[in-house]
This record gives sequence, structure tokens and C-alpha cells, in this order.
Amino acid sequence: MSNHPVGKTHEPGQSTQQAPRPTLSRKRKLCYGSVVCVLFFTIMETALFLAGIAPVASETDPFAGFSSRFPLFIPQTTSSENPNLVTADNRLALFNRQSFSAKKPADGCRIFCLGGSTTYGRPYDDQTSFSGFLRAALSKLDPDRQWEVVNAGGISYGSVRIALLLRELVNYEPDVFVIYTGHNEFLEDLTYASLIQTHESVRTLGGWLAHSRTFSLAHRIATSNSRTRTTDSTALPDEVDAILDRSIGPGAYRRDEVWYREVAAQFRQSLELIIRMAEASGAKVILVTPASSLRDCEPFKSEHDDGLTGEQLRTFTQYLKSATQAFDNHEEKLALDHVTQALKIDARYAAAWYLLGRILLSTGDEDGAKRAFQRALEEDVCPLRARNQIVEIVRETAGRRRLPLVDFSEQMVEVSEHGIPGSDWFLDHVHPTIAGHRLLAKLLCDALVDSKIARPQPAWTDQSFDDVANQVQSQIDPVKHAVALRNLAKVLSWAGKTDDSDRLAQMAIEQLPGDSEAQSMAGFAALRRNDLSAARTHFEAALRVAPQNVKALDGLGNVFSLNGEPTKARDCFARAVRINSSSVPSWFNLGNACRELNQLDDAAAAYGKSLSLEPKQPDVHKNLGLVRIAQGNLPAAVKEFEAALHLQPDSPERHAELGFLLIDSGRNAHASKKFEDALSIDPNCISGLIGTALVLEQQGNVADAATVIRRAIAIAPENRSLRDLLDRLTR
Repeated sequence: MSNHPVGKTHEPGQSTQQAPRPTLSRKRKLCYGSVVCVLFFTIMETALFLAGIAPVASETDPFAGFSSRFPLFIPQTTSSENPNLVTADNRLALFNRQSFSAKKPADGCRIFCLGGSTTYGRPYDDQTSFSGFLRAALSKLDPDRQWEVVNAGGISYGSVRIALLLRELVNYEPDVFVIYTGHNEFLEDLTYASLIQTHESVRTLGGWLAHSRTFSLAHRIATSNSRTRTTDSTALPDEVDAILDRSIGPGAYRRDEVWYREVAAQFRQSLELIIRMAEASGAKVILVTPASSLRDCEPFKSEHDDGLTGEQLRTFTQYLKSATQAFDNHEEKLALDHVTQALKIDARYAAAWYLLGRILLSTGDEDGAKRAFQRALEEDVCPLRARNQIVEIVRETAGRRRLPLVDFSEQMVEVSEHGIPGSDWFLDHVHPTIAGHRLLAKLLCDALVDSKIARPQPAWTDQSFDDVANQVQSQIDPVKHAVALRNLAKVLSWAGKTDDSDRLAQMAIEQLPGDSEAQSMAGFAALRRNDLSAARTHFEAALRVAPQNVKALDGLGNVFSLNGEPTKARDCFARAVRINSSSVPSWFNLGNACRELNQLDDAAAAYGKSLSLEPKQPDVHKNLGLVRIAQGNLPAAVKEFEAALHLQPDSPERHAELGFLLIDSGRNAHASKKFEDALSIDPNCISGLIGTALVLEQQGNVADAATVIRRAIAIAPENRSLRDLLDRLTR
């Protein structure tokens, strides 16, 4: 019997290696891999569909108008042979809801109004936008045609996205494009720089992915994690966040002349592209110059000129501060002299030009004031108002291409008080009042008539337009508009524009007496005016409507503190933190009230809680240090004062405060160094001079100490405590 196992036998000389297995070609591998991927994603998409996961694209446009995968208008589901086109739901965060027939009527004239938030109608909506007034007027002005006026203004849209949007709109049988753009050029370029620089093919691919549920689930998880990691104690409510369109704040802007020129060149190029595409579709174009508030709009951000020395900066700051104080005290001559001196040192600081404009206007020099206000706009480092170069590009383009031009910017000058646009025609920096939108609609009607696009009926007069406009305004929901004003006031307050915010809050409260938020905002406006009685009335009214309104509780607590009622103040703040234990200001205020009541342990606990929620609060560190001083724990107090200084190393007062504490701790040499640091930042720092004098006195150099105090008196002659100190030193 053979001992070989049953199986294949090998002939002598035959290789014992097995024959190679057949392999798949690269094409087949790719094919099978594709099938597996398609099956996987089909199963995933089906499962997510059954789980109720909607694509991101159904809710929003993640590419903010930079991808053609997200049309503004989509067909409305209907059995009609001529369905309407309506604004897509995923674009409603930035656009008004609009509707027009897919096929234009034979006797129709279709006008698209494009632009940013002014065209949209902010802070209101389409009803009282210039598009809304124009729509109502044209049907009466020329009733023989069917007029369709479509508001295609997008919040924060600049010319780059308007050009992209026009690619879609030229397919909808347009007759006229009204273009009002120019304010958002720098905002759009800075906010969406990465999207603008992304190749169109990549944006298209991203658009396809946004329609998938698998990608959308991953996107939501990543977004949720990001929001969980990020806590912002100054976060705005959703409706205000929508107004801001998550735009970059003033802090992100820096003076950059090269960038200014590049953006202006891009604006010119985009405007030319818009006009070419519009005219290629057979439509006419009407350009509108963007108008801005000058008289009542403080610059968003001021920045010093490069190359100034520390001494020049200190002198400039002193002149500007004294000019502001003199103007507030109605000492116009002194104010004018000091702000002029400041501008001789630094002619690029926007806030100084704005102050000069206010001073000149108060003296009756309207022409000089207008020039100063315009210069303030040009020097604003955060250019959220169209610079003069942008306005001139619109004018020059209209003239060169022989296009109808509505010079709204110049018209605002003609109708405004003092010939300087302000709050009589603008709600904020660029958004016109309802009367402003109404005027622009009237000017557009005239432009359409002059261009032979509209043919007015014989009975049409200026009064006819007023009658139509009055009818539109009679349909306004005053409560709805007051809520819009309130929300705009919140945005302006967030941006630090408290004067504008307070003015709008007061307008809102007249229509919203039962609105807790509006009452609370009016309360803080009264606090800033130091009208404690009115503030208390507003805060108490807010709390009657909404007892859980933490901001109103904080406001009322501040009123009690200023009125010398710390117990009532403490109770308000304690109630606030019970309602919202994450309210950083409430914990800080509670600490202040407890410290005033000498409840030191409670004060320390409240300050500690505030710092645990937001560590970067120099004032909280300082006040906690004051508690440690009262508790007799000077080393702990020094630690807190050092923490405050670490957060504000450029503050002379922080250096001086630590210096005084070091004197109390017997560390005069260290104290002297802190006072030197304070005076190196600001040679006119009164507390730094006082501290230096006290160290000299303790060292026995009384005469030198007196000399230092005399220097301080020369800087602040009204300071009575300095004279008392000098009397003690020279006694």
C-alpha cells in the first residue's frame, strides 16, 4: 500500500508550486468597489430617511449663495400648467419669501431688485422695502401692464454673490434689474474669503454632498460638538443672530490700503459682470448709489496711524478725552481747539473726525461738519458703509455705460437736515427708514418712466404715488415692526453702538409696552442717562411680564445699588443666579452687593463662581482682591491684583492699583516699580503720581513727594484730594 496521501501527484521534474490564482483586473476592482460604495450609501441614505434625518440642503444653504446647487427660486408644487416660482425654504434665512409665475404673462414686465439688507428691507421686510412700495405704485401708475417686482435682496450680500445670483435670475424672463449694492463689499470679502477663493467645481461637489443625509448627519454632529465646546456669555438670541448673518465683527478688521484697493477693483469687476449678464438676457439695468448715515453714525472702529510714538499717542488721547469732556459740557470753543490738536497728531483716527463733525455742527458750520463726518466714514477701519470710492464707481459705471442712475446717496443729502444724512432718514448706519424706502421707490418710478419702461396714465401725479404709499403704510403691523426695531437695537447694543440702540429701543417700547425685552432695553437706556427712576419703572414693568427675565433683574439690582439699597440689590442678583446659574454678570453683581453689605465670604464665593464661568475678567479679580484685603489676607489680595494686571498689562490704573497694595504689604521697592510702569504708559496717570509721592514720603523725601503732587494738580486742578495731600506734605 502506498504511503502517499490521496490527492494530486507530481511528476518528476514538475514544480511543486501551486498555479497562480486568477486575479481581478483593475477595472473590475474599481467596478466592484463602486458597487459596494453605492450599496453602502444607498442603505445609509435609506436608513437615515426612515430615521427622519433631513439633508442640510433642505434647511439651509451651507455655501451662503456661493454654489449653484442651491437656487433661490424653485417651482411650487401645483397642478397648474403655469406654476409659480417661490423662494426656496433653505434660502429664507437671508431672503424674503417671494412668488412669481414661471412663465411671464404676455403683457407682463418683470423687475428684479438685487442688493443686500437694504434691498431686503431690514430691519423690516419686503412689505415696506423700496421693492414693496415700487410694486404697489407701478400697478396704479401703468395699469395696462402686469407688473411683477421681485425682491431678491439678500442679507449681507455683496456684488460677488449678486453676480452669482444673476446667473439664475436671467433664466426667468427679466425685463429690468435694479441694482443697489456697495455696502457689503468688505464684509463679504472678509467673511467669505475662503469660499470666494474655492474653485467652483469644489463648491459644486459640496453642494451635491449637502443634499445627502449621510453627509448631513456628519455635519450636524461636528457642528453640535463645536457648539458644545464653545460657550459665549454674550451670545445673541436666534432672531438677532440671523440678522447678523454670523458676520465677522469689527475686531477682525485692520487698516489695509492695499486690501481697500483690491476690494474696490473687485467691486468694479463684479458690477461690470452683472451689467453684461443682465443686458445679454435682454433686460435693462438701473443702478442705485448706496447711501449712508453720516451725522448720527459713530465709526465702528478707529485705529491709530502707524509710526506714532508712545508720547504722541498719550498726548493724542489726552486731547481727545478733554475735547469730548468739553463738548459734553457745551464748551464748543475749547472742544474744537483740543480735537483739532488731536487730529494734528493723528489724522487717521476715525472717532476724532466724528467728534469734530459733531462740534462743527453745533457751531453752525454745516459744510465743515459734513466734510468731517465723511472723513470719519472714510477712516472707519470697519467699512460697513460704502466708502466714497465705491459710490463713485457706481456713478462712473452708469455714466460710461449710459445706464439710468438713481443717485440715492446725493438725494439723501438734499433732503436731510443740515444737508447731512442722519437719523431723520436712517435707522442705523445704512438702513433707511420707511420714509427713505418710500422715497427711493418714488425715484425708481421716475427712472422707469424716463426710460420709457413705464407709461403713466394721464391722471398719475406725485399725489397719486403718495396715496398708494400711504395705503401700503396703513397695512403695517405696528407690533411686528416694533419687534424688528427691538431686534435691531439688540444688534447695535452688541456692536457697542449704544446711542443708536437706545434710540431704537425707545421707538420700540412705544409699540411694545407689554414686551419684557423691550422694557428691559429701555431700562438700560435710562440707566445710561442716569435716570434711575425711569430705569426702575422699565425694569419692574419687564419683570411683571416675565418674572424670569435675568437681564431685567440685573438692571433692577443696579438701580438699587446706585440708590444706596444694597440689600434689595443683593436679593435681585441672588434671584437672577437662581434662575440662570450660568449668568456671568449676575454672579459679579451679586459679589459686589455682598461686598457692600460686608458679607465677605458670600462675596468671595460669588466672584469665584463668575471667574469659573469666565476667567478673563480683570474687574472680578480686582474686586475679589478687595475682599481678601477686607479679610486680612494681603498675599491672596496681591495674587488677585496681579491676575487683573496680567489681563490688562497696558492699563496704567492696574499697575497703580497693585502698587498701592504692595505699599500696604510693606514692599515699597516693588510698589515704586509698579508706579513707574503706570507712568511709563501714561505720564499723566494721577494714581501713578500719587503712588510715587506716597513711596517718596515713606522714604523721607517729603519735598520730592510734594513736587510730584504739584505736577498732579497741574494735570487735574479740580481734584480736591490732591490739594489735601499737598497740604499734608507741606504742613
